[in-house]
Amino acid sequence: MCLALCLDIVLGNLLVAFNGGISNPFTSLLLIFIVIAFLLLPPTFALIVVLISILGQVAQIGLPSLLPGQQSHTAHALSDEMLKHAMGMVSGFVIAAAIIALSMYYLKRQWFQSEKALQNARERQLRDEQLLTIGAAAAQLTHDVATPVQSLRLLNEELQECDIELSLKQEFSEHLGKVEASLEQWRDAAEDVRTRRQHNYTVGEIITQLRQLLRIARPDAQVNWQCPERFKTTIISADRTLFPAIANLVINAISAGERSHQLVVSVQLNLTLVDANPQLTIHILDNGDGLSQAQQRKIGKSMALSENGMGIGAVISHATLERLGGQVSWQSTSEGTLTLVLLPVTAYE
Repeated sequence: MCLALCLDIVLGNLLVAFNGGISNPFTSLLLIFIVIAFLLLPPTFALIVVLISILGQVAQIGLPSLLPGQQSHTAHALSDEMLKHAMGMVSGFVIAAAIIALSMYYLKRQWFQSEKALQNARERQLRDEQLLTIGAAAAQLTHDVATPVQSLRLLNEELQECDIELSLKQEFSEHLGKVEASLEQWRDAAEDVRTRRQHNYTVGEIITQLRQLLRIARPDAQVNWQCPERFKTTIISADRTLFPAIANLVINAISAGERSHQLVVSVQLNLTLVDANPQLTIHILDNGDGLSQAQQRKIGKSMALSENGMGIGAVISHATLERLGGQVSWQSTSEGTLTLVLLPVTAYE
């Protein structure tokens, strides 16, 4: 396309040269090719079209004297007045070409940014619709589970009165208590989201809650928690969905580490300043195989297969942390995959 436009420019300049040369007022119509170039071509090729157009205008000064049948205009073309007129025409063409090029480049860039923003909005809307469907299914499932749990509670009370081995009764009661606690936590989290209610949690409390969740979900995993004592009093404002969101990321890291048979996950907490605003940074590093560039771009933003431990859990965690004003990103390192979580800090010492 660039070559075709350059050929059109050459033919247009030849046509102008046979019809008065630089004095032909229709030479300004050659600016149309610059507009077409910036609309259809990348900036580099569009600049080539601009340079060819300017060179064609400069060549108009001496081109008529070289063409057959135009030698009679040579003396007139080389006169001082005509030369000044020709230079003025060329200068005006260059200025007009520069203005058009800059304007078209700016408008095209703004258009691309608008398209990108619209595409991101569509992806977020699709993700939110999918999460809404998953949330509705989870709410229905939790409601359906609540009734059998109540029945199990009655059976457990009768079991405690029976003359059975003590360890069996205690184990059954503990597991039932965990299920009831999970249901109660879900109800509290749902109420926080519905009423937009937030609580102040210290970093120490967050670590304790995460350890309890992981002790239930993955009791076999080894998680190395690293947090300086001076940061444990830092306060984060969030609702109860913060804990499962971070726990999902740690569980994903544990699943990724399983492929290398090393169930050790390092979680580091630190305090940084981002644009003069303090933020809590959480580094979750696993010993897995890492992520490809395509996976790094898609993870957490769209639904993906969860064969590598990075599926719906990553999307839910990403959306939850965004709603709480935080950010989450993934990077591949020589040691595995680094999950970086940023949370806004409410108060710190």
